[in-house]
Amino acid sequence: MTLGRNDPTGAWEYPPPPDLSPENVDWDTWLGTAPKKPFDPYLFARWRCWKEYGTGLAGDLMVHLISGMQFVLGINEAPKKASAFGGIYRWKDGRNTPDVHPVLFEYKNVPMYMRLTLGTETSEITRFMGSKGIIELNEFGVTHIPQAGVDLAPSYYANALPARLKNAYFTKWHEEHDPKPGQEPAPESVSYKGDDYDDLRPHMWKFFEAVRSRKPLLQDVVFGHHAALACHMANESYYRNSPVHWDESSQTIKS
Repeated sequence: MTLGRNDPTGAWEYPPPPDLSPENVDWDTWLGTAPKKPFDPYLFARWRCWKEYGTGLAGDLMVHLISGMQFVLGINEAPKKASAFGGIYRWKDGRNTPDVHPVLFEYKNVPMYMRLTLGTETSEITRFMGSKGIIELNEFGVTHIPQAGVDLAPSYYANALPARLKNAYFTKWHEEHDPKPGQEPAPESVSYKGDDYDDLRPHMWKFFEAVRSRKPLLQDVVFGHHAALACHMANESYYRNSPVHWDESSQTIKS
């Protein structure tokens, strides 16, 4: 999964309101349990950049990709492991959350790689890769890129054999694998595109219908917990500089 931005607003360098002051902001209440600091309009406006107030790239952006992955694969549990790296490479403005945050996850038997960056704009893409090809999801469509998963030519390993053995292998391979003329495989990618995605009305409709019928929602509080937990694990791995796992019995993230 990939997602990238490349502009100050996308990197949360929001402009503080010009009249922001301790007189019109309850600074102590805003800080809550975070470390006490003097009033700072940039902390207030750009809170996503500091781990004391927000969850950075993982909690702000990664969670959307994680929840989409959970929905498509039917996964509703915490990842087994998370291992993150990255750093502050572009936006050296005093922030302490990474602006490049790649993460490796393991779900059941599914390894997953996540690449988030505030240094280069990239499309929001999820790729499911398997022996029959790739299914690629973007915001408004899905593409299947087929792969045969078999040898389409004799093995290059045979080139190291003596001529007699190599020629015998090549002859036998072509006899057994060459398609008949006119029947050569020609796999084609197939794409499906939809209208611009409405991220409000379908969700609200499903919620209202759930209230009326009392039927459970797919992305309920447990689903949301697991998506958020993966993001917290990504952050903990980054700040601890160590792989982490979720301990179900103690409900804690452990190194």
